[in-house]
Amino acid sequence: MVIRGKAEKVLRGISASPGIAIGRAYVLNKFHICVVRHAIQRSDVNREIDRFTKAVETTKERMVNTAKSNIKNLADNMSYILHPQIQLLNDPTVIGAAKKMIEKDSVNAEWALQETYDRVSARFKKIKDPYFLDRLHDFELVINRVMQVLTGTEHETLESVENPVIVFSHDLSPFDTIQMATRNILGFVTEVGGKTSHTGIIATSLQIPAVVGVQKITRNVLTGETVIVDSIDGKVIIRPSQEHFETYNKRRQQYLYYDQKFDSEEIGLPAKTMDGVEVSLKGNVESTRDIEVAIEQGAKGIGLFRSEFLFINSSSFPTEDQQFFEYKKAAETVSPNNAVIRTLDIGGDKIPWSYTETESNPALGLRAIRYCLSNKQVFVDQVRAILRASHYGKINIMYPMISGVEELLRANQILTKIQRNLTKENIPFDKDIKVGMMVEVPSAAIALNHFAPYIDFVSIGTNDLIQYLLAVDRGNEKVASMYEPLHPAVLRTLQMVIQLANKHDIPVSICGKMSADPIYAYLLMGMGNVADLSMEAHSIPKVAKFFRKVSAKDAKNDVDAIMKLGRVKDIKKYLLKKLSVHLEEGIISEVATPDPSKGPIL
Repeated sequence: MVIRGKAEKVLRGISASPGIAIGRAYVLNKFHICVVRHAIQRSDVNREIDRFTKAVETTKERMVNTAKSNIKNLADNMSYILHPQIQLLNDPTVIGAAKKMIEKDSVNAEWALQETYDRVSARFKKIKDPYFLDRLHDFELVINRVMQVLTGTEHETLESVENPVIVFSHDLSPFDTIQMATRNILGFVTEVGGKTSHTGIIATSLQIPAVVGVQKITRNVLTGETVIVDSIDGKVIIRPSQEHFETYNKRRQQYLYYDQKFDSEEIGLPAKTMDGVEVSLKGNVESTRDIEVAIEQGAKGIGLFRSEFLFINSSSFPTEDQQFFEYKKAAETVSPNNAVIRTLDIGGDKIPWSYTETESNPALGLRAIRYCLSNKQVFVDQVRAILRASHYGKINIMYPMISGVEELLRANQILTKIQRNLTKENIPFDKDIKVGMMVEVPSAAIALNHFAPYIDFVSIGTNDLIQYLLAVDRGNEKVASMYEPLHPAVLRTLQMVIQLANKHDIPVSICGKMSADPIYAYLLMGMGNVADLSMEAHSIPKVAKFFRKVSAKDAKNDVDAIMKLGRVKDIKKYLLKKLSVHLEEGIISEVATPDPSKGPIL
C-alpha cells in the first residue's frame, strides 16, 4: 500500500477518538456556498418566508430520517446528541431572526440566514472556550444544511463510498458521522473541530479513530493515497515510509489487543496502589445521559456534573421544574453513589438569547458565580431545583470560579434562604447536603484557609487554574504550547491547595484534565490526601490500571524530588525515567507525547 516516489508528510491535530487507522484516503468535497444579497418585492415577502420555512422543515425531516435509520449504530446513551442538532432548527436566535430580516429588509432568504448567523457567530467566537466553539460549529453545520436546500445544491456525501477508506473533509456533522458505521469507514480527519465536538463524541461511541483540527489537511492529501491516522498522538501521516507503515501496523494490532483487554478485564477494577492506597475515580459528565457511560466505565460517582447543557440547548432560561427533572434523574441514575452538580459556569456571552453587552475579555468578566449573583433569579431557580432533587439521591452543590470569601458567603446566604423557604413549603430536600467550591482562581488557591469554615469540600479545576496562573489562553494557538501542567508554579500551587485542604480536614478532589492523565494523576496523589479524581468516562479504567502498577509512597517521594527542579524539561525527563515503564498501549500520558506545536516526532 505504500506509495513510493513522493515525500512522506506528517501533520498534527487534536485526537477526538483514540485509535490507529491505516488505509486509502477519501477526500470528501464539501464546498462553501457563496450567498449573494438581492432585494425582493414587498408583495413577495410572505412567499419568501414560506420558502425559507419549507427549507427549514425539509432539513429537519432529512435529519430526523437520517437519525432514525442510523440510530441503531449508536450506543443508547449517545443518541441524545442528535436531538439538540435537530432542535437548533427551532432556535429563534438565527432561524427566527432570519425570518424577521426577510420581512423587515425585503431580502432573499439565503442572505438573511447567512447574515443572521454571521452576527451570532462573531459574538460567540470572542468567547474562545473550546466547548462553546464546538457548539457553535454544530450550529454552523445545521445552517449549511438549510442553505443547501435553499440553493438547491447537494454536497458530496458518504453514500458514494463503496470501499473501506479514511475520510478527509473540512468538517463533518454528527449526522455524517453516524453513517460511517454502515459505510465501513476506517477513520476520519477534519480541518475543524475540537475534543468536545459532538462529531468526536460519536466517533468514540462507534470506535472510529478520528483526528480533528488539522489545518489545510484537504489540500495536502489526494483520494487514493495511503495514510495513517494516529489519533492517540493526534498525528496524520500521508504517504508513509515503509518503516513507518510497518511500525504502525504493529502498533495498531497492539492497540486493538489492549483496548479489547480493557473492555473485558479492566473495567470496574479499583484504582488501588501496590501499597494499598485507593483513590476514588469519578466521572465528568455534560448531561444525565453521560452518567450511564461513566458508571459502565467504573466511575464511583460523578465528580462534575456540568449543568450548562440545560441553558445552551434552549431558547430561554430553563424553568425550575425543567432543571429539577434533570437533576432528579441524575441523582437516581448515579445512586448509591453521589453526583456533584456545578452551578451555572457560563456568562451571558454564552447564552445568546440573554446577552446584550460585549465584554472585551469574557474569561475575566461576568461569568460563573459572578453571573449568577448578578442574575439572582437564575441562581435561585437552579439551587431550588438541585435541592429538590437531593431528596431522591446523593447530590452535592458546587460553586464555580469563587475568587473571594464575600462571593462564597453571598451564595451560601441565598442557599440558606432557599432551604428555609422549601421547609415552609413542605418540599423535601436533603438538609445535610454538602456544599463546596471550585478552586480555579489563584486567589482561591492562595487564601483557601479563609474559605475553609464555610465549605464542605473543594474541587480543583486544573484547566482554568493553569490558565490563570500562567496567563495563557489555552484556546489561542499562538501561546497554547505555553499551557504547561508541569510548570513549577503550577505544581507548587496544586500541592499547596491539597495540603491546605488536608490541614483543615476538607475533602479535596480534582476535576480538570490533569486527572485523566495517568502521570499527572500519579503526581496529584503524591501531593497529599486526594479524595477523588474526576475525569471523562473512557479514561477511568486506564488511570485505575496505572495506579495498580505504582505505589503512593513512591508518588510522594517523586513529588518531593520534582519540587526541587526548576525547568519543565527536567521534570519531564525525571518522570519519564521513573514512570515510562508503566505506560503501554492503551495507557497514554501527555508527558510522553511531544507537543504538536513543536513539529513532527517521527
